[in-house]
Amino acid sequence: MNGRFILCLMITLLLPCLALAEGPPIGKIKTGTGDMAVSRGGRETAINIGSPVYQNDIIRTGADSAVGIIFEDNTILSLGPESEIVIDEYIFAPEKDMMSMVTRMLKGTACYISGIIGRQSPESVKFQTPDATIGIRGTQFLVKVTDS
Repeated sequence: MNGRFILCLMITLLLPCLALAEGPPIGKIKTGTGDMAVSRGGRETAINIGSPVYQNDIIRTGADSAVGIIFEDNTILSLGPESEIVIDEYIFAPEKDMMSMVTRMLKGTACYISGIIGRQSPESVKFQTPDATIGIRGTQFLVKVTDS
């Protein structure tokens, strides 16, 4: 086999893996009970305490379940039973003056306690629900989203 063929074969095999790269974790599962899952790259897998959380993850809890997530800036997000949330954007680079957190609550209940992003740049935190977008003006809130 010639070198070009081997190089092309390696690139062909590695490209799908590179497309699935999640980047660095933005947080981790700190607490949890019951059925907890993450949908990442089109695949749903169970998560456990200590599992990493990445941007674009969809976190789900089952009946009688709960999960607590701690993000890199010490933001705490807790989800109650039968909840689903999407982490659309998370940027925590204070050394570059870049901070943002955008989440979408699809259903269920959540408790948010702000970390560094919410305290230093509250306008950079958006918590979207099917009916409204919550802008952070304090340090914590509770929200419940019911099925329509």
